[in-house]
Amino acid sequence: MTNDSRYYIKRSILRCLRDQELPEIFFSLMDYRNNYFLSSDPRKLIHFYEGFENRGEIIDWMKERPKGSCEIKEVEGEKDVTVVIPTADYEGEYAKRCREEIFKGLHIIFVVSGKGNNYFNYAHNCNLGIKKAMEYNPKWVVLSNDDMYNIENVDVLKKHLHNIEEKNYNVVFTKPSEYHSALSRIIKVNSFYNLFHLMTNYDAGRVRMRLYRKFNIKFTSMKSKYALIFSFPRKGYKFIEVLDFLILSYRFVEQTGGYVFDETYINGREDVDLSLKLSLRGEKSAVIDYQIGDYIGSTFGINDSRWIRDVANLCYFNFKWRNDLQKIISS
Repeated sequence: MTNDSRYYIKRSILRCLRDQELPEIFFSLMDYRNNYFLSSDPRKLIHFYEGFENRGEIIDWMKERPKGSCEIKEVEGEKDVTVVIPTADYEGEYAKRCREEIFKGLHIIFVVSGKGNNYFNYAHNCNLGIKKAMEYNPKWVVLSNDDMYNIENVDVLKKHLHNIEEKNYNVVFTKPSEYHSALSRIIKVNSFYNLFHLMTNYDAGRVRMRLYRKFNIKFTSMKSKYALIFSFPRKGYKFIEVLDFLILSYRFVEQTGGYVFDETYINGREDVDLSLKLSLRGEKSAVIDYQIGDYIGSTFGINDSRWIRDVANLCYFNFKWRNDLQKIISS
């Protein structure tokens, strides 16, 4: 390790520890930062971001962050349509409902992370489950969160998928809900957008505005109905966002090598990233007349800490997409 590296690590630790007591057990800078990143205390999250000088340093940390451990559990069923479900608790209410009601009769692959997994990575677990599903040569791979509920019977889903030639389509969307197959837009962060967050939650909005400026965050995604208001005067790039329920063809997954989601993201924005890839690349898609419900926020919750934590994902999102999106939005 060079002297410069030692100086940087020491400086980063001191910055994170400002006005804080040294923990009794200190494993590594990665562990320490991750504990702050996962905190439900907005003040600790702010200290986390104070440990980085710029967007590039955060992205480097995200790439180095471990992916966490998980276990594959399978439920036997029809394999032409194989379902992949990340879950924290295989015996929990949500996972049980998936295998006994919602997707009963289909082959289900649960990717179980367990509770209290400090390095849980949603994208990584999804990719592991998708790769496992590919071993059975399914026509369709369904990716679903565990916190869903029945609106229409699984036979409706099977019927529609069996009537579609998978070689003609790479992705299938369902009837839109608030949290999947939803029309969204990529918008430029502006004064209207910032004012919206200040009005809804002044303290958290102020923190996000400061972090946006520090890390040069210029773009974000928003549901289309809101984006039309807060992205004025530009409407932003329109696309269908997959969110918590998605159907992919075997051919598409094979082309990705099972690496469907970018695993640098930490439990957020990986779905936006994939949605944009599907849209910008012009992947052939179909929409089927099937409806499934979702319990929004039941897994990670929706609170100030989650939105502040998401700034890290926006750093990476802006790094990946800024130049391409500027061309699209200005066209």
